[in-house]
Amino acid sequence: MNNHDLLIEKLGREMQPVKPTLRTGWRVLMWLALALPCGIAASLLVERTLTDWSQPGAMRAIVQLVLAFILGLLAIRSAFNMSIAGRHSSSWKVLLPLGMLWLGLSLSSIPHAVIEPHDNDSARCFTFLLVVSTPMMVLMIASLRRTRALHPVRSLAMAGLGVACMAVTMLAFCHPVHLHAMDFLMHLAAIGVIVAMTVLLGKRWVRLG
Repeated sequence: MNNHDLLIEKLGREMQPVKPTLRTGWRVLMWLALALPCGIAASLLVERTLTDWSQPGAMRAIVQLVLAFILGLLAIRSAFNMSIAGRHSSSWKVLLPLGMLWLGLSLSSIPHAVIEPHDNDSARCFTFLLVVSTPMMVLMIASLRRTRALHPVRSLAMAGLGVACMAVTMLAFCHPVHLHAMDFLMHLAAIGVIVAMTVLLGKRWVRLG
């Protein structure tokens, strides 16, 4: 086509209006409004016992819960920002201290006395975290797909960390305030699996092109 004006006119007619991306804060709130109810609903599929907040050490468990939720919020916000060129994501210098503090409190909640680990309880923790994280993971991938990502692995890994933290937050409401060593290891294993699954399942849908 040699007539450039005609080409421009044709392309102009075919162009569709671009819907602007919501601000990151609103995207996080919308994701939470959808993901948390889905995670709670999924938790009904898993055997669980509500936490007894009257036990000694409950305050430490509450602090761990709050830390996990804040870490999850920052990670999810960072994942959304990383998916858009030019936006600044949360620095590891912010996330790492919070994560180390959560790890330290988790380790300090393990009783010093030698107690036989409950393998079934530890397995239920692992299953709980995977089950409640699954719908949140799907919603996270769908949310990132709207904008895609220049660095999908980094964005999805951060998103997976956020989802895992939200799952850990939910687990705090149906878990003893004290941990067994095996419980702690299973929690870490579940977090790693959730991050890996988010990257593997979402890479195809989030990458550009």
